[in-house]
Order: sequence, then C-alpha cells, then structure tokens
Amino acid sequence: MADPNADYWTVTDIADHWGVTPQTIRTYRSRKRGELPEPDNVFGRSPVWKPATILGFTRPGRGARTDLKSSKEQTA
Repeated sequence: MADPNADYWTVTDIADHWGVTPQTIRTYRSRKRGELPEPDNVFGRSPVWKPATILGFTRPGRGARTDLKSSKEQTA
C-alpha cells in the first residue's frame, strides 16, 4: 500500500493505490485525457506526485469518455 505520508508517490505507488498496473498509469499519462493529474515534480525522467494530489483527484469512471467535454467545460 502506498504511504500517504510520503513526500511523493511514483507511478508504482499510484498503481498500487488504484489497484491497477504501473503500465496502466503510464498509459493514462501518455494519453493526456485527464485520467491522471500532471506530476508535481520530475526527478530525472521519473514523474512523481504528492499523495494529496492523487488522493484529491477524481478519477473518471470505468468507461467514461474523457475525450468528450461539454462546451461549458471547454470554455472554462
């Protein structure tokens, strides 16, 4: 289980917390569809997130179309 008191979480920590594989997290990040927040920092080539960023992030539901947004959301 990812430590909520850690300074940062890695891709593996997020995968563990969400119950998915690290590859799924990498895919979420590469698609840039809002399935994962932007990293809080990058160490070398490794993105990291503060636990609060991930814990406060609302994941799209399974099967949610993250590529479609209402016109109201697009103008905000």
